[in-house]
Amino acid sequence: MSEIAWGLASDKSAIMMAVALIIMTVLSAGPLHPIDNLINNAPRPLWDQIRVPMILWPDTVASRFVALPVLGVTALQLAYWHRSWRPIILGAVGVLGMMCLVASMKLIIARSHPRTGDPAFFADGVSFPSGHGANAILIYGLVLFLIVRYRAARPHIVRRLGYCIVGIAVLQSVVSVYLHFHWFTDLLTGMVAGGLALVLTIRLDRLIPEGRTAYWWPWFGRNLWNGEDRDQDREPAERR
Repeated sequence: MSEIAWGLASDKSAIMMAVALIIMTVLSAGPLHPIDNLINNAPRPLWDQIRVPMILWPDTVASRFVALPVLGVTALQLAYWHRSWRPIILGAVGVLGMMCLVASMKLIIARSHPRTGDPAFFADGVSFPSGHGANAILIYGLVLFLIVRYRAARPHIVRRLGYCIVGIAVLQSVVSVYLHFHWFTDLLTGMVAGGLALVLTIRLDRLIPEGRTAYWWPWFGRNLWNGEDRDQDREPAERR
């Protein structure tokens, strides 16, 4: 456990993402307020006509109700194909870590809602950072990572999936800002938080030996408790 903790803490990409998260939080606390107010007060054309359809459709693309089933189906399919719990464990750990990070920041920072017109921190709200922004990067990023790790798609398909993730993040940002659900910096910081959780999950995958999860698979042909082949256990009985 100490080696895993040190491996996660010493990862250069994770350190860079953590620094970026801190910088975005500091900038969102004051220096970027003019940008937040400018975007928040911009006119919303066709508000009455498209507001409800945008809430029901585009705004749900990066919600956990949509993204988690996509990750779940991908992880279960890859786990079955490769007879390993690793895809399921990586998906669960990544999502849980991201939710803990975002929820703790929301409760501690307590940023006011955009409809109040005041982007202040330590107010009565949970706007910062955006959970939908984190979902777009972490959950769909995990889907892409699992596909790449287990070579479940050709390179040109992987590139297109990467473009889709970028499109989902941009779409979610535009919709959330338009609907006054989040400040602009809420979304940027949420994506950075999701990226940090994704980098740590990928690093965790490299730190855990492959056999630790493959031996637990119930249909792998190995004993659940000690990892020995079940066929070897049957040999003495068959010889008798």
